[in-house]
Amino acid sequence: MKQFNYIAKDKNNKVKKGTVEAKNEAEVVESLKEKSLTPVSVKPKGGNLFGKLNEIGHVSSTEKVIFSKELATLVSAGIPISQSMDVLEKQVESKMMKRAVAEVAKDVEGGLSLSEAMAKHPHIFSSLYISMVHAGEVGGMLDDTLEKVATEIEKDHELFAKIRGAMMYPAVIMTALVFVVIYLITNIIPQIVNIFTELGGELPASTKFLLGLSSVLSNYGVFVGIGLVLFIYIIRRVVKTNYKIRYNWHNSILHFPIIGKVVRKINITRFTRTLGSLLSSGITVLEALDIAGSTLKNEVFKAEIKEVAEKVEGGSPLAEPLKKSKVFPIMVAQMISVGEETGTMDKILAKLTRFYEREVDNTVKNLSSLIEPLLMIVIGVGVGFVVISVITPIYSITNLF
Repeated sequence: MKQFNYIAKDKNNKVKKGTVEAKNEAEVVESLKEKSLTPVSVKPKGGNLFGKLNEIGHVSSTEKVIFSKELATLVSAGIPISQSMDVLEKQVESKMMKRAVAEVAKDVEGGLSLSEAMAKHPHIFSSLYISMVHAGEVGGMLDDTLEKVATEIEKDHELFAKIRGAMMYPAVIMTALVFVVIYLITNIIPQIVNIFTELGGELPASTKFLLGLSSVLSNYGVFVGIGLVLFIYIIRRVVKTNYKIRYNWHNSILHFPIIGKVVRKINITRFTRTLGSLLSSGITVLEALDIAGSTLKNEVFKAEIKEVAEKVEGGSPLAEPLKKSKVFPIMVAQMISVGEETGTMDKILAKLTRFYEREVDNTVKNLSSLIEPLLMIVIGVGVGFVVISVITPIYSITNLF
């Protein structure tokens, strides 16, 4: 028996992914049909080397935005999907994107819908992207939906670009500090120690510590570097594969000073924006909650949204479980409650998104100034320790004469 990865759609056209054991692909297709699922893609788990190489690489958010907007323009002009994809294939620069567009065009010509063809490329087109495209196809407003998708990707990219920009300054300073300290430890300290030892002086404890560190870095620096990389890789791997550890780590992040507030606001912004976009595209609340939850990175938020979805499925209004949430502010639940009562959920979610986007923007702008005092303390302690360890022997040398 072999393992196969499949992508299929249920009666409500909701995308389902999973892994099954079977003798061959035909058996997988039959088992999916017995479960009332329509197969979209069936591939052996792991795939061949060529298949893996096809998925190596990265398609930037900018390229996805441009692709979506250009496709929207071509569709609104009345050009058939397959022909539009042929045009775009010649314009995209990324080799991975070019391959994907060519395969999507081929599948569309073969009878698949655009969303079904895109579902074969989950490494490029997310579940959010595919679901919104499907809603656009069903509602006959594919061009408008593609514009919304482009806007969604663009705003998501801008959000994380702001975070990376704010963290650049502290990262550069800390990196420079590390290199300066390593240079002092491996080059300056040994020279001073040699002079001091020849004169018969007793080394201070701090200098002995740095001398020992210098010896380790000079003789085993490569091994220390490799060990550090392996340690970080193992920790990341454990966090990625162990749900309980990952959940506890994400929960701890939410309670970190400064960082916790930023992470909380980012997840709320992403959730309200995604949910609003999906609902305005005609997707049901339950499916929208499922997709919106899957776009979040924090496991605590994902678990909360899953519980909310279960209660909504049981007949509860969306606002009620959100009022009892530990991660969503009461304001979010109250505004959603107003949206449910007035039938303006998408507009309310759009207002919430704009509010939290401004909150994130203001917090990120002040992030460097908030981190700066802590950074100065770390730098002061680190540099001060090294300077004292260097100056103390020099000062002691004068007392030997």
